[in-house]
Amino acid sequence: MKLIDPNTKYLDGYKQAYIESLKMINQNKMKGHDIMFDNPDEVDIIQKLYDHRDPSKLKPGYVPSYDYFLVDKDRFLGRISIRLWLTDKLLAFSGNIGYGINPVYWGKGYGNKILQLGLKKCKELGLKDRVLLTCDDDNLASAKIIEKNGGELENIVKNNIDGEEIITRRYWIKI
Repeated sequence: MKLIDPNTKYLDGYKQAYIESLKMINQNKMKGHDIMFDNPDEVDIIQKLYDHRDPSKLKPGYVPSYDYFLVDKDRFLGRISIRLWLTDKLLAFSGNIGYGINPVYWGKGYGNKILQLGLKKCKELGLKDRVLLTCDDDNLASAKIIEKNGGELENIVKNNIDGEEIITRRYWIKI
């Protein structure tokens, strides 16, 4: 299992993760703001993920991020996004790292693995000292993964995301 740069070889798996995430949202097992996968039929997802790295291609207020796929041989398992710096908004909600696992593979340890590998990647990208991760207060699976990887809860804050109040746990992990 490893993190790789986005690659067209894994587009079918990425699309499956997108579809499965939509199913989880429709079943109220996942919140819409937690989806880590864009519709690959509407956008060249590989190019979009590479464009995230280039500040000149970002919308105002966005920061560069490095996206990687978690793969095991020919299987796409998930995606992680690493932001090298934080705006005030990212300090309150999102943090340095966001990740998502195809719901088909939930509960199999892949969330823990993608975060472990992502923390190593943070060092390679030049992040020092610590990184911020957030999760919804009621997302106990994500909280458990973050805590298992050394996350120390700083606080719990209220955020307003698209008119919805979200209670957010904010964790720091030393790297």
